Amino acid sequence: MKFNKQPNAKHIAVFLCGGSGTRMRGSVADKILAPLAGTPALAYSLKAFEAAGIFSRAVFVFRDEAQKSEIQKIAEKFSPALSANALFCQGGKERKDSVLNGLRTAAGADGNAAGTLAFIHDCARPLISAENLLKLADVAQREGGAVLAHRCKNTVKRVPADTPPETACRTEDLDRARLWETETPQVFPLEKIFAAYQKINDENIFVTDDVAAAEAAGVPVAIVENISPNPKLTVPEDLIFCEAILRRK
Repeated sequence: MKFNKQPNAKHIAVFLCGGSGTRMRGSVADKILAPLAGTPALAYSLKAFEAAGIFSRAVFVFRDEAQKSEIQKIAEKFSPALSANALFCQGGKERKDSVLNGLRTAAGADGNAAGTLAFIHDCARPLISAENLLKLADVAQREGGAVLAHRCKNTVKRVPADTPPETACRTEDLDRARLWETETPQVFPLEKIFAAYQKINDENIFVTDDVAAAEAAGVPVAIVENISPNPKLTVPEDLIFCEAILRRK
C-alpha cells in the first residue's frame, strides 16, 4: 500500500530521550545512545523520521546537558534536515511531565498551527519505519488521533485486585481479539494533545501513555496495526533482539 508523502506537511516530532533505563541493569550507560549494529540507537529513529519527509520541526526532550550534547551530535550526523530546526527542552519527573514540556516547546515555536500533527515517539523504540510514520499521518488526519500498536499474541489473565504472586485465585480470561499492545509514535493534532496534557497536569490525572491523555480530553484515537517489529529497549536482552533484526535487513 502506498501512502501520501504530504510534500507540504509541516508536522512535529517530539522525541522522548530522557528515560532512566534502570531496567537495563547497568548494561549500557544510556540505552538511546547505545550502539546497535555499530550505530547509536537514536539514529535509527531519526533516519526514519527524516526519510518520511513530512516533518518541519523536531523537539528533543533530554535528561541532562551531557545527554543533550550527545543527541545534538547524533542528530547532526544522521538527520541533518531535522537537526537544522531542532529544539531542546529538559524532561520532567514523570513521562507525562516530559511530554508536556516537549509539547509546550513545540507549540511555542510554531504557534500551535492548525493542521500540525505532533508525533510523540519514545526513542527507546529504534525500529520505527518511514512507512509507518506516513500511515500514522494519514490516519490521524482522518480520525483525529492514531497510535501504532500490535495485536496481543499471548493469553492474558486478569486476577482480583491486590492478589500477590504465588497465591491461588480465580482468574479471568480477557478476549485476545480485542487486546492491543500500544507502541510509539502516538500521533495527534498538536493543539489538541497539548490541551489534553495541560488538563492532565491541572487535574493531576494519572496516565501511562499519550492515548490515555488524549482520551481523557475527549480526543478520538484510531489504532494503526504494525506488522513489523518495533520493540522497546527495556532490558539488556532487547539490545540483542534489535541487533538481530537490524542485521537481517
